[in-house]
Amino acid sequence: MVEYMLSPASGKIIRIDEGSRTITIFMHLYNIHITTAPLDGVVKKTTPVKGTFKPAFLRSSDFNLRNTIEQATRYGDIKIVQIAGFFTRKIKCEVASGQEIHKGERIGKICFGSRVDVSIPESFEILVKLGDTVKCRKTAIAAGK
Repeated sequence: MVEYMLSPASGKIIRIDEGSRTITIFMHLYNIHITTAPLDGVVKKTTPVKGTFKPAFLRSSDFNLRNTIEQATRYGDIKIVQIAGFFTRKIKCEVASGQEIHKGERIGKICFGSRVDVSIPESFEILVKLGDTVKCRKTAIAAGK
């Protein structure tokens, strides 16, 4: 049976890093800014990091205010990184270490234009390409067995 990894955010695919197996989703001001779990699993830890507030579509936003949610899944560990943008000044993380979360379950919110990076397990094939529009909880971004 094929397992689909759902997009954790609504927006546009602006980067796919094959080396780190990370997909970057940019959320425009008009997108819904909730973040959801892309797979079933358990939260290993959350790590908030202070940073700058560069526009989230720029590479320099790698150093913006962010929150990393590390999740253990049956396919291996993944990371969901909530990254603040130029207008954003607050990230809400709604999960804690040890919490079981299910695919599609809300795990947080980023206020206004921002971005989400998500790592893809090695056993999964990336289904999206640069420029694709994805919907939170609805678009399959990767598939594995």
